[in-house]
Amino acid sequence: MPPVRPQLDKPEGDIPFELGIDDITVGDGDEATPGAKVVVHYVGVAFSSGEEFDASWNRDQPFEFKLGKGQVIPGWDTGVQGMKVGGRRKLTIPSAMA
Repeated sequence: MPPVRPQLDKPEGDIPFELGIDDITVGDGDEATPGAKVVVHYVGVAFSSGEEFDASWNRDQPFEFKLGKGQVIPGWDTGVQGMKVGGRRKLTIPSAMA
């Protein structure tokens, strides 16, 4: 079964100053470790407005990068580490890590 685009609500609460990591579904495949190539689908939403600013789903293909190599924002390099293939995770990324 192919992955399904998540439906997101406007974020609530105070603006975050620390990285928030919430596993929605824990995968059962290989774990994402530093240096590994990871392939992810994502939806980026502004915390203050709830507006979507980017999504891999809009391009009909996932995004690939090497974890921990500085190819993405620090919130992703830290927040994707430890995920397993097949998992789904919500990252709440503070501006200092964006």
